[in-house]
Amino acid sequence: MTQEMFKQWQRIAKQWCADDQLVADVFQLLVITYSDVSRHYHGLGHIQQMLELAEQYQEQINDRNGFFFAIWFHDFIQQRGGNNEELSAALAREYLQQLNVSEPVILHCERMILATMNHADHPDSDTRLFVDIDLSILAAERAVYKSYAYQCRKEYFLPDFVYRFGRRRFLKELLSRQFIFSSEVFRNQFEAMARGNIQWELEEWA
Repeated sequence: MTQEMFKQWQRIAKQWCADDQLVADVFQLLVITYSDVSRHYHGLGHIQQMLELAEQYQEQINDRNGFFFAIWFHDFIQQRGGNNEELSAALAREYLQQLNVSEPVILHCERMILATMNHADHPDSDTRLFVDIDLSILAAERAVYKSYAYQCRKEYFLPDFVYRFGRRRFLKELLSRQFIFSSEVFRNQFEAMARGNIQWELEEWA
């Protein structure tokens, strides 16, 4: 998996950066970060899933390069109680500038990463699709969703009652929205499945 991911990273990053070692070093940093033992869900598997979905829906993406970099950097920082999205966006800018990526691509990447703070609707179509792909696990088959819920729990070293309070609040907020997904394609295909999974999890936490 990692070798194929590197080939894709290399092909895209080298549009701006001719330094093969720098391109490889940034990729290696990302892989090490997402391979940390604490990354039970927000690891390389999540990145791979998002890359595959981006490929599947590529015709609907306007800035594929910004979208690609946003996938790789959006969960770069994962710390309890921190401003993870803002830090991840800032680090994306820092490393993409080192790779000489153009400013419009960096800005688009930052915008999509910051949108994952609340996964709310957004006027930009790329950003709407990006947050939906990030949340796509919500519409997975029930067995896969159960595994995701379990993996999320393992990422938080909190007492059960504390975790349950925060998780239930997050899930209820999603259900309270008119739509969970922002893009039309995800609403049409996956909205009902996501709501069913979230309702199931809420009942499990009851």
